[in-house]
Amino acid sequence: MNLQKIAVKFYVTEPGAVALPEFIPVFHHWIQKQSENPVGGLLIDVADYSHVQEGPGVVLIGHEADYFMDTAEGPLGLLYNRKSPLTGSAADRLRVTFRQALKACAALEQEPELKGKISFRGERARFIINDRLIAPNTDETFAAVRPDLESFLQTLYANSACEIKRDGSDLRRRFTVDIQCSDPVEISSLLPRLSE
Repeated sequence: MNLQKIAVKFYVTEPGAVALPEFIPVFHHWIQKQSENPVGGLLIDVADYSHVQEGPGVVLIGHEADYFMDTAEGPLGLLYNRKSPLTGSAADRLRVTFRQALKACAALEQEPELKGKISFRGERARFIINDRLIAPNTDETFAAVRPDLESFLQTLYANSACEIKRDGSDLRRRFTVDIQCSDPVEISSLLPRLSE
């Protein structure tokens, strides 16, 4: 399957420890230091949807991708949503997407304004294909995606036992897979496994 428009979300360990508006100045700071921002790429603007219950939260809008501090896709977490096309194999595309999400999580954990207040759960993630035409929320899509995703996760989690489960509760929703690994793992341990 030609994996494009893919997204991944890593969840905050303690969702109530940080209020959504606290991410706004952090994201603006990343835009201001454009050439050395911690996630790379062209960052354009920040949108505040923190007033929307179970919504997109605070969004850092970029040219290649958007970064959400999101509450729509489950509890609070960092959702990386790739917009521009990716090249290479399915494994390459998964590596880029997960690496960018992990880089953003690691950068937020190190931000002075947030340090000590936020950490992310590396062992739990949500994988989304944001294209209902190419990847409808069906068992057939899951069968097509599963081998590449499982192979990639073996690399990412160093062969730790991981369960992947498609959210098939509503076929009208985007194709979504929840990932849960048996052993807790820190973001800082995962990122080096996805070298550039």
